[in-house]
Amino acid sequence: MSCKIVIPSHKRHDRVFAKKLVNDPIICVAESQADLYRQFNPDCEIVTHPDDVVGLIPKRNWMAKHFRELFMLDDDVHACKAIYAEKGEPCRVKDRDLITHIILSLHDIAKLMDVHLFGFTSRISPVMYDETGFLSLSKMITGCSYGVIYNKNTWWNEEIRLKEDFWISCYMKYKERRILTDLRYNFEQKNTFVNAGGLASIRNQEEERRSILFIKKNFGDSILLKSATNNGKDKTKQLVEYNISCKFKF
Repeated sequence: MSCKIVIPSHKRHDRVFAKKLVNDPIICVAESQADLYRQFNPDCEIVTHPDDVVGLIPKRNWMAKHFRELFMLDDDVHACKAIYAEKGEPCRVKDRDLITHIILSLHDIAKLMDVHLFGFTSRISPVMYDETGFLSLSKMITGCSYGVIYNKNTWWNEEIRLKEDFWISCYMKYKERRILTDLRYNFEQKNTFVNAGGLASIRNQEEERRSILFIKKNFGDSILLKSATNNGKDKTKQLVEYNISCKFKF
């Protein structure tokens, strides 16, 4: 089975930026939005899910079961950058064929290694690149650009509404002990908090905080909240500012 590049989208029929980056993208939307998406995106295949699949996390569960092997690219992703440059700014990758090849090659490696969650780095600067290792089995994936090869562990808990990338990274680390991450490339999004549609209607500090606490409840001491800073902010305030990391004991 080949890997499909799928763009989950919601109420952004006229702003699917990610379709310009890759070859043969599939846009996945609710049935009631299909006509608008077909009108504004005639060059793309539109796959629909039932309208009762509401929210990004239920949508990801539906897509994983439907496509089985897929790479998910958020609709507001507008650039792919190579951060292994020797100096200066990351180099923007503009060739659609090359970006498609980068994605599908990582899928092929994941399949060979029997890894079921794969993606790219969240690092944005060449100074953060470690030239001694461009692939990792221990890093987290970043939410705007990652893929799954479906099995019983590729599952998102639908009790949370945000930070689903952090959830599934922790879950796969616990279940399978490995995630494949390509540290050479970064996919860049438009500003999430000002781009209407998608998760914009539910993304706020309280929802972020609730999601973090839920993840902490599920994974316990492996979830680290940032310590108090010099200006006296305590951990509760840090929660609101979304500072969270994980460290598993294996």
